[in-house]
Amino acid sequence: PCRRGARLRAGLLAAVLCAAAPGAAPVAPPLAAQAAASAAPVTRPRTAAEDLQLFSQVFNQIRVNHPDSLDTHRLFMAAIQAMVQATDPHSYVVQAIRLSPQKEAEMRAGKLHPVPVEFSYSGGAAIVARIAAGTVAARQDILPGDELLAVDGRPVRAESAMELEIELAGPRGSTVTLTLERRRPDGSVVELDRIVKRERFAEESAVPVATLLDDSTGYIRITTFAADKVAEDLRAAIEKLDRTGMRRLVLDLRDNGGGSVAEAAAVAGEFLPAGTVVYTSEGRRAAAVDTGRVKRSFFRNERRYPIVVMIDAGTASASELVAGALQDHDRGVIVGQPSFGKSLMMQGFPLSDGSALVLVIGQVRTPCGRAVQRQYRSLTTREYYRAARAERDTIGRPTCKSVSGRTLYGGGGIYPDVRTPRPADAPLWWLRASELDLPLKWANQYVAAGNGLTSRAAFVEDPTLPAAALTAFRALARENAVAIPDGGEADTRLQHELALAVAYVKWGNPGLYEVEARIDPAVRHAAQQFGRFSGRP
Repeated sequence: PCRRGARLRAGLLAAVLCAAAPGAAPVAPPLAAQAAASAAPVTRPRTAAEDLQLFSQVFNQIRVNHPDSLDTHRLFMAAIQAMVQATDPHSYVVQAIRLSPQKEAEMRAGKLHPVPVEFSYSGGAAIVARIAAGTVAARQDILPGDELLAVDGRPVRAESAMELEIELAGPRGSTVTLTLERRRPDGSVVELDRIVKRERFAEESAVPVATLLDDSTGYIRITTFAADKVAEDLRAAIEKLDRTGMRRLVLDLRDNGGGSVAEAAAVAGEFLPAGTVVYTSEGRRAAAVDTGRVKRSFFRNERRYPIVVMIDAGTASASELVAGALQDHDRGVIVGQPSFGKSLMMQGFPLSDGSALVLVIGQVRTPCGRAVQRQYRSLTTREYYRAARAERDTIGRPTCKSVSGRTLYGGGGIYPDVRTPRPADAPLWWLRASELDLPLKWANQYVAAGNGLTSRAAFVEDPTLPAAALTAFRALARENAVAIPDGGEADTRLQHELALAVAYVKWGNPGLYEVEARIDPAVRHAAQQFGRFSGRP
């Protein structure tokens, strides 16, 4: 008989025998021998066929012997997700979205229009994140933080923001009733029915702001490369600033998570001559081997003005390729913190059930051969993403030379020419207020009350909020048990963040980014680095 304190000489086999329930049949000798054999050292690599057989054995044992009634499809999908996640931190499986026949027909006919309300998912609940400016919904009593309970009287079925967007979509001009739950500051809960019209609203550009910081310094922000016409929108922004006297440019790629490498090459064509190498890629399949060049250049001699490129730990993928190409060719000065470090080529593969596998198929390098991708082999996914914002230095990093012979560093993101400290972490009281959506709730009320917000240009020029506005926000925070300290630092934080919240609610991302460009110390610092520009095309 097994004793709890006995030494388990047979390893896994002994554990199986000791764990048997009282009265259960003993393990049969053939099974015991098989278990002992499986614990023996493996002297040769296992084949894929053997591993598939092992997987099948485990699945069948679970299916036959587990006491619960199990969803076998869920088990398979969990195994597939785990297998894909074991390859690298970026490959993933996109679950199939099931559409009703009517929705599918409307989608194919191009008749689906979204509601102008943006939702995010938190703990399985659909929460209002933002209402599109200039729409009917923006004038209704819908606030960020409201939870969506039902759509036209039916409980919400969607399990993701994308599914919900499709569920809410319908013919243009039609309406949908949203049942929302709102938690008031006193703790009470109220349900609200709001009729929202499906209407056309402006698609926000990947280039939401192009403005002059002074008489000759232009500022352009690109928020993503995962959109159509990024290069076209950038060209329009440059031409607009050219007409207003721009002679140098701050190009802001902070928090740009990347997207299409083709768009990256097209964007580089605004600053580099035709034929210039933007990136190279390599992989096991021919589809992964490529040399990305500027195909259609809009670079002209009169556009040889200095460029400063702002990056940070949120600058990733295609945006890193743009920054890397401009740095390798000595076309711009890179300012900020080391970028994220993701330079992988990915491809989507449709699967038989309507889902899709998005898989890494190659690695992308900058023109001088720098591998921007950080290593991930020994890290968990959480550790990998956390490491992106850790302090990194250049010691031991592989190097290459720019066109002019400058030493550049690879092996983990784009290293800036001018490194700046990371922004200070937000104080706990502000994080708590943000978790409760207090800034956006307050900003919606402030904008709804008018407060002289008739001119975006005037607010951008002077976004200072009156003392009464800060007092009102402090009162809202107290009602929600958020204690804001007295003093200059807290007031400075409130002025900055609440001005951004007002601009976002009133004018969307364009207003937000334009105000931020005027009040962000990092932008002011970047605009002082043009003296480091080498002047090479």
